[in-house]
Amino acid sequence: MTAESNPLVVSPDGARVLWGDLQIHSGLSDGTGTPEDLYRYARDVAALDIAAITDHDHWGMLPLATHAELWQQLRGAAARFHEPGRFVTLLGYEWTNWIHGHRHVLYFEDDGDVLSAIDPRFDEPSELWQALSGRRAMTIAHHTAGEPVATNWNIAPDPALESVVEIVSVHGSSEARDAPWIVPAARDGHFVRDALDRGYRLGFIGSGDGHDGHPGLAHLGAQTGGLGAILSEELTREAVYDALRARRVYATSGPRIVLRVSLGGRRIGALLAAPSASEELVVWVAAPERLLAIDVVRSGQIVASVPGHGRRELYFRRELHELQPGEYVYVRAVQEDGAFAIASPFFLE
Repeated sequence: MTAESNPLVVSPDGARVLWGDLQIHSGLSDGTGTPEDLYRYARDVAALDIAAITDHDHWGMLPLATHAELWQQLRGAAARFHEPGRFVTLLGYEWTNWIHGHRHVLYFEDDGDVLSAIDPRFDEPSELWQALSGRRAMTIAHHTAGEPVATNWNIAPDPALESVVEIVSVHGSSEARDAPWIVPAARDGHFVRDALDRGYRLGFIGSGDGHDGHPGLAHLGAQTGGLGAILSEELTREAVYDALRARRVYATSGPRIVLRVSLGGRRIGALLAAPSASEELVVWVAAPERLLAIDVVRSGQIVASVPGHGRRELYFRRELHELQPGEYVYVRAVQEDGAFAIASPFFLE
């Protein structure tokens, strides 16, 4: 028997990559398996560093919002499996709003409340954010462009509570019309790139949104899945929270593609001063399958596409000229099989 690993990078340069699935559904809602089953699978089979079970607030077998015993079960499982330095668990649930879009709510502490999307006190995004204000918490919009419900980008994300967006999952990609495997029934104006064009500063993660009991490996049973790559030297809730807040993250559709990108020497997700005569973009990709292309997106347009030439590792440098305030730049690496990784954007102040 022979086998081949994911890419392994041994280097003193570049931040450590932590792999996480921040949207998982259990049998307490509309998924499969107990919370304990899912955490064990995430840790011991999928070899994840970070996992969050995010069952629905009012959808599934029994609503979390009105069945405190189920929420207590999720809290207990998250506490028992949390082991800083080895495996980080996050308490969470899915705010299932059928008007403004679905968001999962994550708590970076041991406790938190289920604020239901059908409770009149929390049925607007602004009300949800107000209720979470002051907590070590975060909301993340998902399948923003289409089915089962698109995100209402007319409501600006709260910058203190929503610094990243889930750009890909088992539902497909919500990046843009030119992305591989876009989400079904996608609607113009609801893609993540449309949100960036509005001036929203959002980093990118992927999550499985799996319901089949295989967190971290949802892409093996579907055309696409999702993983979040979080750049942090420490494996703790505090460090993960800080990395997400700073947008030091990137998304993959499931495969563990290693993606290193800098602009003007700054990490992904960073703010850069503008105007600037030019800044050097540096990209290095190591992928488990052959690369099709590396695309550079600048303020809504693909301004460069570097062919992969069938290689699984690619490095290049490129000067970006006359960067202006309000612009954004990000990189997308696509394999020949359609799987991809997308780096959080750089934003020009």
